[in-house]
Amino acid sequence: MSVISDQIRMKIHTAAYREAYLLGQKALELNSCDRDEIKSAMCDLTAQLRSSCMDLASRKKDAGPDYQLLEDLLRETNKLTGQDMYGPFI
Repeated sequence: MSVISDQIRMKIHTAAYREAYLLGQKALELNSCDRDEIKSAMCDLTAQLRSSCMDLASRKKDAGPDYQLLEDLLRETNKLTGQDMYGPFI
């Protein structure tokens, strides 16, 4: 595991999703040698964001600003991981 991917996962664990995204985005821009591990950590981020969005939607709380921030971040992160709103392309 790489140090950056560990940092990303720690940010996810503490619900600092935007910070996790920014760490991963910067690392991928720098063409890190740990690219696969970083992308894997970013997929963990998309999974968590997707779960959080679904949780809010199931509780009928998908119309407010908190939900919109999570969904926007999920869309941005999906661009880095090559996923869509439902997960990896199959």
